Amino acid sequence: MNSSCFQLTGFRIFLQPRFGRHIIESSLQLRAGTSGYAYKEWKGSFYPEKLPDREMLRFYSQHFSTVEINHSFYRMPTERLLVQWAECVPGGFQFALKANQQITHIQKLRNCESTLKRFLEAASILGDGDHLGPILVQLPPTFRADLNGLEEFLKLRPRAFRFALEVRHSSWHSDETYALLRQYQTALCLAETEKESPPEVLTADFAYVRLRRETYTPKQLSAWRARFDSWLRQGIDVYVYCKHEDAGKAPAYARSLLAQSPGPQTARSPA
Repeated sequence: MNSSCFQLTGFRIFLQPRFGRHIIESSLQLRAGTSGYAYKEWKGSFYPEKLPDREMLRFYSQHFSTVEINHSFYRMPTERLLVQWAECVPGGFQFALKANQQITHIQKLRNCESTLKRFLEAASILGDGDHLGPILVQLPPTFRADLNGLEEFLKLRPRAFRFALEVRHSSWHSDETYALLRQYQTALCLAETEKESPPEVLTADFAYVRLRRETYTPKQLSAWRARFDSWLRQGIDVYVYCKHEDAGKAPAYARSLLAQSPGPQTARSPA
């Protein structure tokens, strides 16, 4: 395979050249999907009632071009599993993997080089077929700002990977944090919840948005679409993921964001 090699202190990580920055800049996209896909509760609302569980990902990928994976937070991903996922989706469909909890919640970004090596080495298999989306680095709510630790962590990121940082303690929201993220081309994850609205701060050449409310009105979705279109005009790729809930509203919200947006998008038509 014609591939580029990226070094992470002793680990050889392979990604196809098209994953390079020049490709990202030349094909701006709005990618909308959901946080996870394997929900039996969605049968009847999104998935057909009798769809086998093993066919969920294949069906999902006929409608969306990206999915956020929470599984990798709880269990270190294996190349075998990621290859199985990649074989179920079309080329260009991207998985946004959540960084393993050992990195973010146990080691809290410090002294985690060997764990990060293992994680990225496995994740790099998704580079074949352009299946590798951003890596979501989600910090625990009790984790206060540690800029020195964050910088040491960001120094470990091979340039072939895109990181998005989700902070959940107010101490992180400062000009110093944003400057550090810009320095290392890491996106500040913009997560909207029932209690909080994210600052509209862009720190990389892509935006990573998590819509975590249980319910969104057409007006609220329209406001988000307007932001996405504005960012796309500025040359910013947009990844957005809607929260899982049992009623199956998340796929409908993601579809609405794609169908009604006048800007560049990556929506898939049902097969």
